[in-house]
Order: sequence, then C-alpha cells, then structure tokens
Amino acid sequence: MIFTRPYVTRYFVDVEQGDSHRHDLSIAIRPMDQFTEERALTPLRLKLKELPTARPIRSISGLLCFEDINPRKYTLLVQNDPEIVDPFFVKPLAGTWTDILEIPIEVLPNAILSFDLQLAPRPSYPFPPNATLVRGIVTQNSLGVADAVVRATYSEVNPADNTQNILKTVESLTNREGEYVAFFKRLPKVKQGDPALTADLVAVKGGSQSPPQTVVIKEGTTQKANPLVLPL
Repeated sequence: MIFTRPYVTRYFVDVEQGDSHRHDLSIAIRPMDQFTEERALTPLRLKLKELPTARPIRSISGLLCFEDINPRKYTLLVQNDPEIVDPFFVKPLAGTWTDILEIPIEVLPNAILSFDLQLAPRPSYPFPPNATLVRGIVTQNSLGVADAVVRATYSEVNPADNTQNILKTVESLTNREGEYVAFFKRLPKVKQGDPALTADLVAVKGGSQSPPQTVVIKEGTTQKANPLVLPL
C-alpha cells in the first residue's frame, strides 16, 4: 500500500481490511532553495546512520518525514550527490562542507524534530534571466579545483528594516570543473553618482585560501570574475 501523507498532525491511523495501524511522525525536514527562499521539491538521499533501513517519506507539502523512530540520539546522513540533488549543493547546518553531511540529532518522546535543510544553487541551476550573478572558476596550478568553498560578501538591504543596509555573505561550492556561481538579492538602489555595488570574493579549500577579489555587480546581469587562485 502506498500513502501520500500530509504533515498536519503528530500521528495518523491507516486502515486496511479492518486492521488499523497508528504511525507517529518523528522527524520532519524541509529542503529550502536558498535562491527562491521557498521549499524545494527535489529528491534527496537521507538516512539515519543507526537505522540504515529507515527511509523518509515525502509529504504532499514537500517535507521529508521519518515515522515511528524511537527516542534517542541519531546521526542523519545527507548525501551530496550531484546525480541526486542537481541543481543544488546541500549546505551544512554549520561547519565544513563535505560530500556526505553527518548531522547529529535527537528524537524526543512525544515531539516532532523539525528543521530546514538549505540547498545552495550549483552552476547548472536554472536562474531566471534577470538574476544578479557572478560566475567564475577556482584554480590551483592552472587546474580547476572541485569542492572549494566560495564566499561572496556584499551589501544587502536589511530584510527587517529596508532603510538600512547590512553586509551579507553567501557561500557555495565549486563543481567538478572548479566552476561556481554566486547570487545576490535585495541590492541597494544605485543613484547617479553613487559608487558601484561590489562583492568581495574568496575561495577556500583545506588550509588554502585565494587572495580576495572585488567584483562590480550590476542588478539583473551576470558578471564574469577572474579566476580565484589557490596557492600551492
């Protein structure tokens, strides 16, 4: 029997040929598209390290849910597989980007553990034509570097107070060819005579960091940056 399950209650009961079965919702994970800031309906490979046979079920609202999980501490494994999650990288909740994220979690009695999982756009992400982007490559010894973290810092209009600007840093990961894309939203309005908007870029992998690079960004356009070069 296949169920499509909304995420509306702590538990639900299914009935088949007169038998009833109660299922408790234990974990609810919401994949979020960092560019649209909306729920992402994309497949993800999730499992619990301590319960390798447990599989999440996608609710009709797009949540990935584990049911009937006994209360205790677990390790949630999220695989960053381009063939599975393209056009996204899975962003860690904190710490270092890795191919397989290991997230410590704890399921408590009579409670639902819920959190967002941020998905950062890959270079192949279908951005709209009017997106504000910077595209580039990270190199080392003239070769593209995969899985380097690229940080872009820029001035953004404060979402909580549109009369103020704040510094914001967005992160992404390079693909197998060393390519990256950085997106920018809520940019301050530029009036005639104002200085151009800029973003400061830096690439990091292991203990290596590229010299910073400043790129002029223009709302609604895509700019190409010079290579970010990691030292040998």
